[in-house]
Order: sequence, then C-alpha cells, then structure tokens
Amino acid sequence: MSLSRKIGKIIDVILEDGNVEKGDEFEKYVVDLFDENYFSVEQWTTDIARKHDRFVESDCNPDLVMRYTYKGRDERFCVECKFRSDLYQDKLNWTNPEQLERYREYERESGLPFFVVIGLGGEPDYPERMFCIPLEEANYPALYPSVFERFERDPEKPFFWSNGYLS
Repeated sequence: MSLSRKIGKIIDVILEDGNVEKGDEFEKYVVDLFDENYFSVEQWTTDIARKHDRFVESDCNPDLVMRYTYKGRDERFCVECKFRSDLYQDKLNWTNPEQLERYREYERESGLPFFVVIGLGGEPDYPERMFCIPLEEANYPALYPSVFERFERDPEKPFFWSNGYLS
C-alpha cells in the first residue's frame, strides 16, 4: 500500500472516530431531554459493528426505543439521533437511502411511531438548533429547509409526548 493510501486510511479512521464520538455525545444529550418521571429508555442501540468487522443487524435499528410511562400509560416510540455541524448544499443530509429504507421497514414491522431528532450547529452536547421530524415527513436522505424547519424545537426544552406525537 502506498504512503498516500496509508495516510488516507489514517485520516478516515480519525474522522470516523470523531463522528462516532459526536454521535454518542448527541445521543446522550437527547436522552437527557427525556424526563425520567415520564419516560424510560427501553432500548439503546450500541452499534456493535464499530468493534467488529461483522455486520450486526441491530445496528440498523433506531438509536432509542422510548417508553412514555406517565400515570400508568405505556406508549412506545423510536428515536433516531443525528448531529450535523452544518448544511451541505443548502440541505440537511441526515442519512443514506439504504438506511432510510431500513428505518421505514423497522417502523412498518414494529408498528411504533418513529422520529428523527437532529441537532444542527454548535456542539453535540449543546446544539444551536434542533428538529424532531416524524419519519413519514423525512422522505429523503437530504431535506430542504422548507421540510425540516417545520419541526424545529428549542434544543434545551424537555421532550413532550401527546397523542402519539413527540415534540
């Protein structure tokens, strides 16, 4: 392998590690916005494939399966967390086509409402902006502002669950 390819691989690993770390920080930030008096974390995907070269099916699942438990209620829903530093070509690139289809399939098979929570700008543990988009509204891997801005929320405000809708 040439020196330039080796350097390229090293840079890819460094960038990937940085992105993984940012993603983990943002997931923690999002979970902290769910008040423990109202919500419990049923599942938190750990992305095992980061530690092994083998494909792990559960890594394709949403980051979180949450449970709304207030006053004896038991309502479950999914949350996928994404942090982006900025827009790319004036769009919010949040996933790839294959992963989007896997999320849709998960939502169909599980019957659970599915939301994409995206932090934009700032830091993963303190984003400048935040969006909570129902998966059925996130029709493409890259979203125009006319789509994602309809779902903007205060990034410091705790999450609220009402009638099957997360805000």
